[in-house]
Amino acid sequence: MTPARFIPKTIVPTDEQVAIQTATANTLVVEANAGAAKTTTLALRIAESWQRGVTPDQILALTFTEPAVAALKAALRKVGVPHPVVSRLRIETFERFSAAVLRVIEGGEVPQLLAAEELKPHVWEAVLRVEGNPHEKHRDELQFPTAGDNSAIEAFLAEMLHLKGTLQLELDSSEDGLSPDRAAELGRDYLQLQVFRQYENQVRRGGHPDRPAFRGPFDATYDLARLILAGETLQGLRAWPAGLKVLVVDEMHDLNRAMFTVLEAVLLNHPGCFFCGAGDHDQVIHQITGAETRFMQDELSVRTRRRIHRLPLTASYRFGRQLALRAGRLARKPYASNCEHDTPVAVRHYGPGAPSCVDQLLEEAHRWKTLHRGRRMSEWAVLLRHDHQSIELENRLLAAGLPYVTRGFDSYLLRPEVLLVRGLLAVAADNFSSVESADTRKRIVEAFVFFCEVEIIDAERPEVPQRRLVQEAVQFAIESPRVLMQFFENQVMNNVTPRVRRRLAAALEVARSQGGPELLPRFLAALDLRALAASRLVETRRREEALGNIDALERLALGHRDVGDFFAFLNAAELRQQALKDSDSLVLGTIESAKGLEFDHVLIPWLERKVFPDPHEPAEDEANLFYVGITRARKQLTLLAHAEHPSPLLARLQ
Repeated sequence: MTPARFIPKTIVPTDEQVAIQTATANTLVVEANAGAAKTTTLALRIAESWQRGVTPDQILALTFTEPAVAALKAALRKVGVPHPVVSRLRIETFERFSAAVLRVIEGGEVPQLLAAEELKPHVWEAVLRVEGNPHEKHRDELQFPTAGDNSAIEAFLAEMLHLKGTLQLELDSSEDGLSPDRAAELGRDYLQLQVFRQYENQVRRGGHPDRPAFRGPFDATYDLARLILAGETLQGLRAWPAGLKVLVVDEMHDLNRAMFTVLEAVLLNHPGCFFCGAGDHDQVIHQITGAETRFMQDELSVRTRRRIHRLPLTASYRFGRQLALRAGRLARKPYASNCEHDTPVAVRHYGPGAPSCVDQLLEEAHRWKTLHRGRRMSEWAVLLRHDHQSIELENRLLAAGLPYVTRGFDSYLLRPEVLLVRGLLAVAADNFSSVESADTRKRIVEAFVFFCEVEIIDAERPEVPQRRLVQEAVQFAIESPRVLMQFFENQVMNNVTPRVRRRLAAALEVARSQGGPELLPRFLAALDLRALAASRLVETRRREEALGNIDALERLALGHRDVGDFFAFLNAAELRQQALKDSDSLVLGTIESAKGLEFDHVLIPWLERKVFPDPHEPAEDEANLFYVGITRARKQLTLLAHAEHPSPLLARLQ
């Protein structure tokens, strides 16, 4: 074994890590279990290359997610790579890397539309183009959705994301034209393929292949992959790596065909470049984008003609034997631990005959804080499956004086449907002044615009795009509380549909004239916020989260005597949350947002049938998500399960 030149400052590498750090093979694939210090090991490999004379400009690291970018930079600093060196390293997601390359080719930025609601009108335009095509030969095979069918839009967007990730149409070698039979052979719906073609060629690209009108999620990677498949020469571009000597890929298990095409092009253009990729087969949670573990297998060797040297990271150095045993059962693979400490797994039950889930969660938080004085509260994390589960929990944490930070979602006080309610309550109470944060006022205005479908009218500037008019209106409205009221009266009430105007007026009438514990249910019934959410929110999961937020808000309003009291409570809660935010805070986040992170104590609540796993998601994706969640724990894992209807995922832990 070649002796290591880079000696880390804060850790003593294991034999497995040293083997990866010093390997002389040209192409390494690291097959790692969760908790086996995968990111730290990649940091050691980069540090070793730097210590051996490779300059930071000759090193490129690519990941799937932004948190993985941050984690790799943190790992480099942790092992002792100087900050100026880390800052010079090019560490990016595949999407950011692709966007940078395309920016040079296209000569500037392309507008980003990342929300499903922003993409919705463009999808409908594509549907209408297919429907109005006079040359369609198979019209009898097409069943068009009705206008406003968000489920159809969601299905189209999911299909587009998978088609782009897999590059299925671009790689299809069939010379036959698209037909219902050919669509069936591809395992696709004929209408969805026709809509995809119209969306890509006529709507997003506007019929012009050189520069799209906009980009959605992962479109930069897709667009760059298409250029590569078309044989475009990328060498010499400022954003394309030049003189590359080291290429590292984290989260390799999340690669799809489009990302792999970009990776392949970089490697083929730098045949002498050292490559090291690392991943874990059981952490694939992005199958909707076409993620496949086969790109960690022989595909790399076949496409690049590189001989792959595989090295393992098997034993966990994050958690001890008890958790390793259960993680192995869940993932159905051997799982060892080399930790000096053990990691006990506790299962507690809530529901009939037991304290509530939130009560037990707070008890656990207080117990941890009491038993571990001197340890940071940020080492204690609650990982949720659904955003709306945080509402009761957030208020109880605030009441108990336990500071928290959210990860992967906004505090419930800043979610669009809650902000719409807060804004209307402010109008009813004629009191915007207590909304102290300019950012919150801005978000309230954006919630009005979004849910009420406000069309800003400027008769003197009819040529100005609606997007810009909305941005100007939002900026003007956040300058002072009085301007917010004027915005609602002049822009919202005057520029919405008659039906929405009636709903807003009815809700305000309830809020101004009635009090008591049933205030918010009557207010929401008059507003019919559920219908607004259903009509505006495209994705099923997002609609369910919004409805969950609304239900939790109704429960929260019980006991408040009138609109002013409840409005003041919400504002005070926001101020208290912001004030506590700067202190040592526990982490309240989604499991997905915690991927790549670790905490001393992890608690996963609401393990209940039809809650987690989510019945609307693929069962294996949910199992992988649970695997990610439990393997974030270092010293303690606590699972809160329903007493009568526990999650079937618990059975897999045995």
